[in-house]
Amino acid sequence: MRNTVVAILGLLLTAACGGGGSSPPSPPAPPPAPPPQPPAPPQGQARFTDVTVRSGINYQHGYLNPTTGSEPEEFGGGVASGDYDGDGWIDLFVLRGDIGPNLLYRNLGDNVFEEVAETAGVAYTKSSNQNYRHSGPAFADMDGDGDLDLFIGGIEHDPSFLFHNEGDGTFTDVTAESGIDTIASKYTLSAAFGDYDLDGDLDMFLTHWGTRRGVGEPVNTEHLWRNDTRHGVIRFIDVSLEAGISPSIISPDPHKSLGVGFDYTFSPTFARIDDDRFPDLVISGDFLTSMFYLNNRDGSFRNATDRNVLVDQNGMGTAVGDYDADGDLDWFVTSIWSQQDEYGEQAFELGNRLYNNVGGAFVDVTDDAGVYDGGWGWAACFADFDNDTDLDIYHTNGWSVSFEPDNFHADESRLFVAAGDGTFIEDATTAGIADDERGYAAVCADFDNDGDVDVFQAHRDPDNAATLWRNDTTGNEYLRVRLVGLPPNTEAAGARIWATVGEKELLREIVIGSNYTSQNPTVQVIGLGGASVVDRLVVEWPDGRETTQTQVAAGQTLVLEHPDL
Repeated sequence: MRNTVVAILGLLLTAACGGGGSSPPSPPAPPPAPPPQPPAPPQGQARFTDVTVRSGINYQHGYLNPTTGSEPEEFGGGVASGDYDGDGWIDLFVLRGDIGPNLLYRNLGDNVFEEVAETAGVAYTKSSNQNYRHSGPAFADMDGDGDLDLFIGGIEHDPSFLFHNEGDGTFTDVTAESGIDTIASKYTLSAAFGDYDLDGDLDMFLTHWGTRRGVGEPVNTEHLWRNDTRHGVIRFIDVSLEAGISPSIISPDPHKSLGVGFDYTFSPTFARIDDDRFPDLVISGDFLTSMFYLNNRDGSFRNATDRNVLVDQNGMGTAVGDYDADGDLDWFVTSIWSQQDEYGEQAFELGNRLYNNVGGAFVDVTDDAGVYDGGWGWAACFADFDNDTDLDIYHTNGWSVSFEPDNFHADESRLFVAAGDGTFIEDATTAGIADDERGYAAVCADFDNDGDVDVFQAHRDPDNAATLWRNDTTGNEYLRVRLVGLPPNTEAAGARIWATVGEKELLREIVIGSNYTSQNPTVQVIGLGGASVVDRLVVEWPDGRETTQTQVAAGQTLVLEHPDL
């Protein structure tokens, strides 16, 4: 046996050294090494995954017969979000131009959606000229019956619409009896809801970018609509003039002759800026027209805009939240920032603005916070995407034309992650959410009910009109809170939630505002970091009543009802 083994070894050695004779067959090549996998994100680091294909969301956006020079067609459309059918999942209503019918995506769970607009009765909103030019949809319970109704704004003098939710998954067009008539406003871009007079129901604010009016003209400007619903019939009355909103919101157009006024309002939000229970108004506006109105608590507002502070040159999107955890609401406005060209000039300057709330007034802290560079910004959200207790900022951006050296039509969305000291770090690429489509509307919501905030973004790419980003962050705890308000304010707009987590006291306010032609739902996702409980949770309801719980366990959805329910 030993001699046989030696002989075999000799033959192998001879073959290896190039000796004569036939060589034994070569062993099979090893399988190729698998491609290197990206390392798993550190615990607590925001990370997103594109799940659009499996979600069932698939549509085009565009216009069959575009109107020459119509910018609102370029940036109109939009998305409403909310649980319209009451099954506990956040749904989406999408306006897509006139290239096809409106879309209602019913959330089936696990980030899968079913399109049901035609069955629900909201697919077709034809105007007299057979087009579908609309913008800024919003869900809100306008009649206080416990389900979400739907508003749609008209552009190019198309009418706005109001649909009543029948409670069975369908809607009925009630525009004719609602009193809503925005024909005089050429464009209605966005909508927000809040109870500004604290009479218990939801009032409405509309923005009308590009509508031309006479400066100082003593007419209602179709901005503020008081809710006068009676006996279940939704009814709104335009009170812009008597409430002090118009005509002071009208400004001379910097591109036209003096004496001609243009309304450049984009995105409105009712929010309690000075900490009393009466909602104030913050409104982003183009061409240096962003506004801040304080509620006089008598049904009227006073213009508290400080032009030395509110300096965003092209205010578009807006987000309101307590980013520095000091117990009041701050305001973020998207705008346009560009690099210097070869001649050292900038077509646009300043960029985004972050206005810190100090005693019910604003201070510009943008440069210190590091959030000015957002490209050509649009819809924005405050949300704690990594659940570390600090509010982060996400916003979309883009434009159809590039202004050298900026490539705005391929501009990437921004994710400004809070560092915990009042500053932010832009981290969209690392987080996997650097979307380079021309994005305008955005919704930040927990679509799969897993305790972190996902993002739905609407584009202007005809063949890729939307992206759904699933949040795959791990390592931190959360608490979801849904409030059931006293009818008719059934979503408790204006209520505040205070969550004490260790040494931090986190503030969240129920807001039905506009991110920019889009809205977030009212369910709150509160990041808790590593805490397994909320030490103390206090809900301050819109009427001043309070609900308090202690030692609230993390990792759950807590549904709290008004004490009188």
